[in-house]
Amino acid sequence: MPTQADHQSFKTSPIDSEAFLGSISFSTAEIAMHKTQITKLINEAASCTRDAHTLHLDFFAKWGISPFFGDNSNYARMTAKQKVEYVESLNLPASLTEQLQPMSCIGLVYKCLKVGFEKTGQSAVWARLFAYTQKNAGDGSALQFALQKLGWKVYFWNPDPTKNKLWDDLEYKEDPQNDDRFWGYHSYRFQTVNSTKRNYLYNTVDDARALVGFKRSVPTLLQNSPFYIGNAHSGYHIFIGLKDRIVEGHSTIDITNPRMLEDNVFDPLNEDSPGPSGSYRSGLMALPPSP
Repeated sequence: MPTQADHQSFKTSPIDSEAFLGSISFSTAEIAMHKTQITKLINEAASCTRDAHTLHLDFFAKWGISPFFGDNSNYARMTAKQKVEYVESLNLPASLTEQLQPMSCIGLVYKCLKVGFEKTGQSAVWARLFAYTQKNAGDGSALQFALQKLGWKVYFWNPDPTKNKLWDDLEYKEDPQNDDRFWGYHSYRFQTVNSTKRNYLYNTVDDARALVGFKRSVPTLLQNSPFYIGNAHSGYHIFIGLKDRIVEGHSTIDITNPRMLEDNVFDPLNEDSPGPSGSYRSGLMALPPSP
């Protein structure tokens, strides 16, 4: 359990251990095929992402609830009977319960990456990526680690490193024990990615500078990227990037909340409508290889 000393010094990270569970690798032929199919893959994954968000907006406009529910929400823990009763209490048809689908941040990423891989003849590769990430508790950084093996590049992002200590102190006050991995370890992560090994938890960072210090402006690198995978808080939260915007699901939000699946400009420092939503201020981005 982290202590006050751990929080203040950040000389070591109390949640780090040695490595991700298991191993993953790809053949030269698999990597080559992935590269030749990458344009179609990311276009399909981006289309899936936009379709999911449009479905959420249209469904919510019609019924006042989302077609998705957080897979760790109160609704998810209800029995089938309780779900029907809850929906009926909203003066809605009980039959809607049959249309509602579980969702989370990693769930949205799984959903749309799977579409991209399967539509480009890489189902077997996706199955291994999925199994590896699941073995590591659905951690976003584990997925990025696996994608890096396929030729994706991993970048460290932080809009304003001068605020690292301020963010660390604020987050520590919100959750002193860090039971929910609320801390971003901003100072510590910034130090490690700029060291010789450039490690961020278990990930090797390809570039620790290109997405740093951009403040309120979306970096040009992201604006030119039609699809990418971002994470924050050592993989605790993960989201999909579509150029200057990000789309994210939430595992704890109720069906009555319009934020169940949200689309915002990538702007972590925006106090009114941050993207990613919440106190997510630094992390990693995985960008696909060039075709």
